[in-house]
Formats: sequence, structure tokens, C-alpha cells
Amino acid sequence: MKIKAAATTAMLSLAITAGAQITKNQKYDWGWSYKLEMPETGLKCEFPEKPTVTTLAYGYMTAASYKDELYIAAKLENPNPYDIACRTEEFTAELKRIHNLPITDLVWDEIRTENGNLTMSGDADGKWAQFHIDAIASEDVLTVFIYANHGELTVPGHFFANSYSVFDIPEGKLSYMSKTKTIKRAKVLEYDNGRSLVRLENSPITLEWPAIPTLEVNRHEAAYNLDKNGAHYSTRIIEVGPQVSYAFFNTFISKEHQELSSNSAIELTSDVTEIAFELGMEKEAFFRKMTYNTPSGVKLCFYVGAENKIIVQELDTDEISKADARFINTFEQSVRNQYDTRTFVSQ
Repeated sequence: MKIKAAATTAMLSLAITAGAQITKNQKYDWGWSYKLEMPETGLKCEFPEKPTVTTLAYGYMTAASYKDELYIAAKLENPNPYDIACRTEEFTAELKRIHNLPITDLVWDEIRTENGNLTMSGDADGKWAQFHIDAIASEDVLTVFIYANHGELTVPGHFFANSYSVFDIPEGKLSYMSKTKTIKRAKVLEYDNGRSLVRLENSPITLEWPAIPTLEVNRHEAAYNLDKNGAHYSTRIIEVGPQVSYAFFNTFISKEHQELSSNSAIELTSDVTEIAFELGMEKEAFFRKMTYNTPSGVKLCFYVGAENKIIVQELDTDEISKADARFINTFEQSVRNQYDTRTFVSQ
């Protein structure tokens, strides 16, 4: 890896970008370290060697190698902070294309909010190293830290990974991911013979339940849940940004699929995507249906992405014939009614 890392950093331009401030920082047994400060983000990190800097069309990146380790820090323009995973993967694809860094098959943890900034962490295995990636997004800047090594962390790798902190940044505006939750009953529009028609929180979509569901609300998500006759019914509404892009929609579903696959022995048996569009209109809506076989029965997942929300409906049952089909049917019908001026096209 040493040869590869050295070759990688040699390919970077030596021109120092105005925003990237690099200073000699501290004397260790093995030599001097160097500190990178990014005024646009308030973040900083410490390299075991002086990093080189290259200007990108959408920001800049720094890189340095030390023994069998590689360090990369990049500041990217990010008009939509909710596309944090997509933008980071675009950057890693650029590293692959230009510098032949094989960062593939990234596995992301869930998006979190720390000090008002969105954060994600991920890991990947390349042909010659293991990669750890941290991405931190504010309203207009995405900062990506990449650390690669062959085995256990050395002291330099450890302090690089721990020298930046989102808590150095003043409190941001992305506070919608608050964990504070309130449990309450759902608002029932109609109720007849044990059935209820519920309009989803912050959404024009309605669906019919076999009983009255409970509603769990926090600042960015509303979740309806009901257990009846061995079946679990669930619907969530997630606020994700100014506009749901097709890339974000599918990235969100891929993360949910990865989480499902890692937690249980499930098998995906059906996956259909439809896109609703209106000629002459920029806005689109996305609809995806996924069916799983699980150790305990069947799981159905329905996803709708439109405007700034993703709506997820799930049904878990040990036997599909026992489940209430109207729960699924009214959801699909309500989605299509909401976008009745558009045409859903299977992909």
C-alpha cells in the first residue's frame, strides 16, 4: 500500500487552495504532524505528513500517506445536504476514476444529527486497504474524511480520525433530526365497524386500517403502528429535504434494504419501481414496491418519494391471507389519486 499511497499523493497538485490552511503542528517521536483547517466548515484534522492539496471543480481535497496508511480530507460544495451519501459516493467514484482508489461497496450507517449538522459514517474494502469514511454536511458544505489502512490503527491514524469534530462548528439549522418523541393516538377521519381511515401527518395520502393505529411523532418523522391478528401494520412519513431526488430516494431504500438484510435472514422476491411525471413539469414522484420472504412469513414494503417527503408503508405477517388487504390497496389508490395528473411508468 505504501507505493500506491505515495503514487496517489504524487498525482495531487501542489497548489495550495486559499481555503485550506496547513500548518506544522506538533513534534512526535516519529516526526512533525501537520494541521489542516477549513474555515468554511470549522473543522480541522491532523496529518502525520504534510498533505498536498488539489483544487476540484466543486471544492478541494488534501491527501497524505504515512507508512501503510492513507489520509484524505475534502471540502465539497453541497447545495443539498440531504444528498450526503450520494455526493460522497460521487466523490469516491472520482477518486477511483482519477487516482485508481478502489473504494467500492460502501456500507453506510444511518444519517445522524450532531450539533445541527448531518453526519454519516461508512466502511468499504478495496483491493489493497480497508477504508473508513466520515461525511459531515451543513447547509452548503459537505466535508469528507477518508482513512485507509491495512490492519490495526497506528497512532497517526488514530489522531487523524479523532482530530476533527462537528462540535467545533457553531450550532446549525439542521435540527429536524431531534430524538424527542411523543406517543399519541392517530387522528381518525372516519370510523365504522372497527375500521379507520387515517390521513397521514403532513401528507395528503390516506389509508384504511383494520383498527385505530397509534401515532409516534418526532421532529422529522411520524410513524403509525398497529398490531392485529398476527400482522404488524406500519406507515412512516420522513421529511428529507427541499426536494426528493431519484438518487436520494433509491439511496434511502438501499440503506433500509441493507439494514433489513443484516438483521434477519430475508429474501427479496419482488422489486418494482415506478416514476410519476407530468410533461413540462420538473417535479417527479417515485413509487417502489418490494416483497420479502422472512423466517416468520412475508414482509411488504412500499415507498413513495415526492416533494420533500418519503412515505414508507410496511406490512409484516406470518400468513398473507390473514392480513387486511385494504391497508395496502387504499394506500396505493391514495398515492395514485394524489398524482392523478401524472402517469406512473414502471422502470
